[in-house]
Amino acid sequence: MTKPRTFLQDNVAALLCTVALAAICIISWRLLAAPPDRQLPPTYALADTPSPMLRDFRADALDWQSYDYPVPPPLPTDASAVYLSWEIPYTSLFMNCNLLFTTTNQDIAVYLDDDLLYRYGDWSGRMETRGRTIHYVPLDNKAAGRRLTILLHTTDMGRRGSIDDFEIGTTTQFMKNISFADAIYTSALSIALAMIAFLSLNLSWRALQDLHRRAHIYLIAFLAAFALWTTGNTSLFPRLFGMPALWWELHLAMIYALPICWALVVREIAAPQYHVRVKNILHTFVGIFAAVTLAELIGRHAYSSVLPFYNILLFASDLILIHALVRSHWAYHPACRYAAFGLIAFTALSLVDVLHWEFHLLTGILSMSVFSVYAMVPLILHLIRIQMMEEASLERQNERLTQELAASQDAAQRDFLTGCYNRHQLDAGFDRFSALARERGFKFSLALFDIDHFKQVNDTHGHLAGDQVLRDIAAIIHDEIDRRHIFIRYGGDEFVLLGLHYDLEAMTAFCERLRAILEERMGGVTLSFGVSTWHGGCDSLPGLIARADRALYRSKEKGRNAVSDESEIGAA
Repeated sequence: MTKPRTFLQDNVAALLCTVALAAICIISWRLLAAPPDRQLPPTYALADTPSPMLRDFRADALDWQSYDYPVPPPLPTDASAVYLSWEIPYTSLFMNCNLLFTTTNQDIAVYLDDDLLYRYGDWSGRMETRGRTIHYVPLDNKAAGRRLTILLHTTDMGRRGSIDDFEIGTTTQFMKNISFADAIYTSALSIALAMIAFLSLNLSWRALQDLHRRAHIYLIAFLAAFALWTTGNTSLFPRLFGMPALWWELHLAMIYALPICWALVVREIAAPQYHVRVKNILHTFVGIFAAVTLAELIGRHAYSSVLPFYNILLFASDLILIHALVRSHWAYHPACRYAAFGLIAFTALSLVDVLHWEFHLLTGILSMSVFSVYAMVPLILHLIRIQMMEEASLERQNERLTQELAASQDAAQRDFLTGCYNRHQLDAGFDRFSALARERGFKFSLALFDIDHFKQVNDTHGHLAGDQVLRDIAAIIHDEIDRRHIFIRYGGDEFVLLGLHYDLEAMTAFCERLRAILEERMGGVTLSFGVSTWHGGCDSLPGLIARADRALYRSKEKGRNAVSDESEIGAA
């Protein structure tokens, strides 16, 4: 039970995205699937010439043969023009209806009986019609009881006699289907552009490591190629901007560019032992892309003609990349699990599209590959999450290093035995207190004190015992002072105490209290104190020390275990 639970916890984002993706695909396909009207068995007939005269059509003069739509009719290799025809029954179902169908790279003419209703493309023979186009032909009350014929002409041998999404119905239903299909494409396009913006901002705002930076760049390239591919699939852009050939060519070019970008992403996150395999796939697709693009530029239409063979290679290479990701994800990079999910979704949905658009085994008016962009979301979120976790870790490390540095700096300032500040901090303490005294009028004083007969302690009990006495005295004094005091070990058994907001009288009283506490708690060990105060103006640290030292000497003259201040120096 532990392993399945761990698997679910580690892959919850991918699993949720899988469920959502499957639901979106099923709902969309169900809504947009347009199976042909089975009550209308289609027939076909070959045109007499490659470019027939559109106005000379006679339906009863042709030899009509039945065929199994949506599979194209069996045409001779030299045939470039074909008639597809349906006998429309005289029923109320077809009294107020219209025609919707999709073609790719074809000239179109639509007839009712022998009357030309609609034409599309260039029938002059001077240029070729390129692009995927949705055709909408109003029939109104004309179709019932008549023969509907569509003339198709193309030089693209892979598209001969091919017609997709044939449907006869109401305008409302057509508009609903087209609008819904365009919404699906534009939503996917919006998501792709949003992720590009998100990754770009993350790339520019954060100091990414080389691996993360390259993975971000290649993902941006993949999403950009996906966005351009989407513009060629939807009918929205050709309808808004025209130039269907441009969008179609762009769509085809991105089909060859997408696996290059994806292979680059896999190369960055897969385990090193798979890099050679991924590199070989990458070089293969780069070579194919360069070759077919060059052929396309010289007018060979290589994008379309090579596509059936390319799809086989693409499917095989995707399986290799998926294997590399699956085998890598525990050993090297956790992002592999999300990348594998995205690639599996892309491969599966692309296979559906190939079966539909190339082999006409499925029906619908949209490409399913468009949904694969949703499978990229877990990968991108994971990369961002990993980066944020790394940044948080770096921040914690920096904070810890800052604390360690501060601790080391503090340690350098302190006496290792007693924890007091060392003698080198006396000048800094004096400068700080004297600056406050000058700027704000504060008082401050200095006390110099040492342990009475400390040499006897060392001689009698040893230096270790003497060190312990020094630590105990320092600990007691630390308990009695606050942020107004700077406690310094001056040397040997001598200490200095600076007190802010203390005049001579207050500092003397405070030292007297310290002396009494130490006498009580140290069990016979006593201290003598000398106190001086800052007089402003040109008063200096050496002057304070000198006056406190003479006051300390006065305490020794009193018999030790006493506190004297600079006012007693003259009396002595």
